[in-house]
Amino acid sequence: MNSYILTDTQRLIDMVDEVVLIFDETGTILMGNDKVDEWLPCSRDEIVGNNVRFLQHANYTRGILTIEEVIQKRKAVFNNALYSNGKLISYTGKPAFDKEGNFIGGVLTGRDMSYLIKLYKEQDRHPIQTTDDELIGDSREIGLVRRQILNAAKTDAPVMIIGESGTGKEVIARAIYKNSRRADKPCVAINCSAIPTELVEAELFGYEEGAFTGARKGGKKGLLESANGGTVFLDEIGTLPKHLQSKFLRVIQENKMMRVGGVREIDLDIRYISATNLTLAQLRDENYFRQDLYYRLCVIPIQVPPLRQRIGDAEQLAAYFVDYFNKLYMKHTVLTEEVLELIRGNTWPGNVRELRNIMERLVITADDEELNAEDYKLATSIDSVEDEVEKTRLELDDIVTLDDAYKMVDQILISRAVRQMGSVKKAAKVLGINRSTLYRKIQDSRVELDRTEQ
Repeated sequence: MNSYILTDTQRLIDMVDEVVLIFDETGTILMGNDKVDEWLPCSRDEIVGNNVRFLQHANYTRGILTIEEVIQKRKAVFNNALYSNGKLISYTGKPAFDKEGNFIGGVLTGRDMSYLIKLYKEQDRHPIQTTDDELIGDSREIGLVRRQILNAAKTDAPVMIIGESGTGKEVIARAIYKNSRRADKPCVAINCSAIPTELVEAELFGYEEGAFTGARKGGKKGLLESANGGTVFLDEIGTLPKHLQSKFLRVIQENKMMRVGGVREIDLDIRYISATNLTLAQLRDENYFRQDLYYRLCVIPIQVPPLRQRIGDAEQLAAYFVDYFNKLYMKHTVLTEEVLELIRGNTWPGNVRELRNIMERLVITADDEELNAEDYKLATSIDSVEDEVEKTRLELDDIVTLDDAYKMVDQILISRAVRQMGSVKKAAKVLGINRSTLYRKIQDSRVELDRTEQ
């Protein structure tokens, strides 16, 4: 091999972004590239010109053992080596043969897998272009929401999620957080409607020792302080008391807060995501919500469509929930076309939350693998019965005896169950009683049945 060819080959292997070692049939290293010096716990000067047997004694481990294995087996060999410098190198050794098929040596290459592992970990912490599993559907409306989520996740601007109860506002807030640069920082969810009015201020801002009767010794860190550096999700923001809305506005404007009973201001670095079932008209009404706070929190508004406007999404969500609850309850149920047709025909006033509840109930109560119309009616009849009970309550204008009231309820529940289920046997199942008891109640309550229902 003349010097020109050697120099040219050296220049070429130095361009390769992997460890490269060229060896002859005896295991002597002929050439190595720059990555040997950069990645391995040895230099090219120590390796080139030496035989692998010598190098093995120098404790250069797997890479050298890979070369020995290629020489012995005359075929490609794969190995991994973790070095003390933290490098995980994935080696590939390949044999080389001349035109007559004689073994003449080979090439060892090594890739730095530690860098790829780091990238995967970063990807897990900061997922890109993904949203939550429950944002399922192909409708134009939910596609727009997905785009808004990904756009909102790129900034720290406050987001206001507006939609009916059960539309998945918390799911959207979680998706924004998971895709944001603060995904590895805390996210504190605060349900403004769930905290008693007299405790909201102390829960949000915390308090100092002795701030009020019963205050904890040493004071308490508030929810906002706990979320410092991360994200706060303010659910049902519309229920925040008016006197706290003004205090909260100051916190957002100045990025500072003070504990109840405190004298020291605490710096805050928080991204705010809010959610409400108030309409845009209500949010813009001073009687419902402070307008200056509204404009601070609603830099990026996301209007969540109700399920009835998401054409075709209900079936996909139903299939997703059935699969989820099959795994949870170790069942193997499948939706049939007749159930899907019933799902399409439902307006779902409770939105995704209602659909999820019905699918869970459907999976639990189904006797067979195939979910049919009868199973669906059984799962939804409980809600219908509750509606009838409510109607009965409203119709009881006069005081009646408890015995008469029980009979009235029996009449409504039994009639409804038999009419929906089509037979006494099935009605008894949904009512949770045996058939003989149901027949007795039918006679006592004077419920009339068609022959087909008996």
